[in-house]
Amino acid sequence: MNSMCTIKSTFIYVVLILVGTNSLAGSSKFFYTGTKLYNMCRADTPIDEALCEGYILGVQDSIYSGHLSEHFNLCLSEGVEPDQLRLQLIRFIENNPNIMNFAAEGLVAKSLETSYACKN
Repeated sequence: MNSMCTIKSTFIYVVLILVGTNSLAGSSKFFYTGTKLYNMCRADTPIDEALCEGYILGVQDSIYSGHLSEHFNLCLSEGVEPDQLRLQLIRFIENNPNIMNFAAEGLVAKSLETSYACKN
């Protein structure tokens, strides 16, 4: 179990680094659509789960760090785990199949906002 957590953590960090590097590149091309991310998030392999969770955490960090904070306002509860965010994203995409071809970043941000919007 410990080695599985280590593998998962390692992949999450790799994805976070790649997402951060990509956001600095200034490219208008997106690499993940909702379909591609959905398939990765639903996969039965720990690697794909970790990649999915890392992508979600990267978007969440972008919102908190200010890159997306003008568009989304999140207040995650203490104790929310990455696997909860992954399962919530899967449900969000399944409930909104017409958005699967959109850029994954926006889908993740909207999914997070749907479940964790700050109460004003």
